[in-house]
Amino acid sequence: PTPSPPPLFPTVSPSGCDDLIGAIFELARTLCRLQLSDEELALFTAAVLLSPDRPWLTESKKVQKLQDKIYVALQHEIQKKHSTEDKLSKMVSKVPLMKTICNLHLDKLEFFRLLHPETAMNFPPLYKEVFNSELQYSDPGES
Repeated sequence: PTPSPPPLFPTVSPSGCDDLIGAIFELARTLCRLQLSDEELALFTAAVLLSPDRPWLTESKKVQKLQDKIYVALQHEIQKKHSTEDKLSKMVSKVPLMKTICNLHLDKLEFFRLLHPETAMNFPPLYKEVFNSELQYSDPGES
């Protein structure tokens, strides 16, 4: 048989990311069960992104006020649908899992960056921008 081509990231085997992948799929499965409307998903996404507990924030109280307003809008959107279940509390209960997934992802990225700094330097610009506050893509020759 013909040998298969080498993997794109040879040292990061799928088994090295099983915990991350499993957590992502479990989160997706539980969020899908909530059957969120597009509006609910958009508002929940905004609330999660506007997290006032990020250490680099300079005006976390303003972010907290924005997040509170988004949660009020989300609760209003849920009530418009006459939802009998406590959908908002179920959604909010997933935030700690999301933070755990984020931290796990950052750990995997840091491990990858240490093993392959030349590849990490060539990550797409948007990816670098999103994760640059947590990971430093410094030139290994600078130290």
